[in-house]
Amino acid sequence: MDTEAIGQQTYYPALKINGYLEEQLKLFEVVTPSQSFSPFMPVMSTSIDDIYGEILSTDATLPIVIAYDTLSRFRPNSFYRHKREQVLYTVHGPQDKVFATIRIINAALDREDSAAQDVNAWASNNQLITPRTSQDVFFHNIRTFQIDESRDLLELQSAISSTRPIYRNKIIVQYDYHTIDPLDAIYT
Repeated sequence: MDTEAIGQQTYYPALKINGYLEEQLKLFEVVTPSQSFSPFMPVMSTSIDDIYGEILSTDATLPIVIAYDTLSRFRPNSFYRHKREQVLYTVHGPQDKVFATIRIINAALDREDSAAQDVNAWASNNQLITPRTSQDVFFHNIRTFQIDESRDLLELQSAISSTRPIYRNKIIVQYDYHTIDPLDAIYT
């Protein structure tokens, strides 16, 4: 089952945020509109070196790859539809693009309810490219946390080539949202 199908069944809100962020990265030309793949990939057992090996066999430039994984899910209050999640984004790529990506994510999402309104509006206007049930997820606020791991910024991935180092930086995005589930009508 692909990621989008899972998102349609489980209301995985990070897919909506990923789409919004991808558009922001294209706006600032960190991701080119002609790029044939989404820079967002769920964390998987494949190493980043293997992923870049596949990408570089078809593309000579080193693109941004953003791995994402849910850190935690919980209810911040007693209302069962109100949820809070944290997603860890690990940004891989050339140093200048990694720094630009982190700045763009911070600028786009570290604005509490204003960022949530922007993501909700973006999803409403892009219903064809967001998962079907994304309209049933409504964000309340979004904020970011920078992870200070300077060793990651200097870590060289030698599997590709010493002439094209892959840098890495991490950022946590926390968001509050609620869902509207049509099955609730059965139980009320």
